[in-house]
Amino acid sequence: MKKIVLTAFLSFILIIGLTGCSKNKLDIGDKSDIEISNSDVVMSLKEDTLTDTGATIILTNNSDKNYTYGNPYEIEIKKDGEWHKINVLIDFTLPAFPLKPGEAKEIKIGWKDGYGKLPTGNYRIIKRVSTEEDGKSKTFNIALEFNIDSD
Repeated sequence: MKKIVLTAFLSFILIIGLTGCSKNKLDIGDKSDIEISNSDVVMSLKEDTLTDTGATIILTNNSDKNYTYGNPYEIEIKKDGEWHKINVLIDFTLPAFPLKPGEAKEIKIGWKDGYGKLPTGNYRIIKRVSTEEDGKSKTFNIALEFNIDSD
């Protein structure tokens, strides 16, 4: 009888422990050192697509230059008035997508598998874009700030 009670108790503890290990607690890292550029490529949020697990963003090229972008992105959180990295490890495929002059493209981003459900807070998505200038590749970061208001 003691073994059954002990087994049931340990099973209960294990279940509680596993369900309590959801990704709603962020591993907030160091202060961000990523420089955000003001550029002719802007990132905006598609209306009514933001949730605590993803969003659809729109990249718009407001220039006469050709740009490229890829799948990678980062999410940072604002803590004590400063941006901080969120420690995660995410694998991305690395194609380069064209963004022609005057073009806008929608990109669906689902961060649940990497960042989990984001708790209430102020965040920003960071993406890299590139262009060719004088025969040299120029890469810079753009960002979009957003707020999550969880229950």
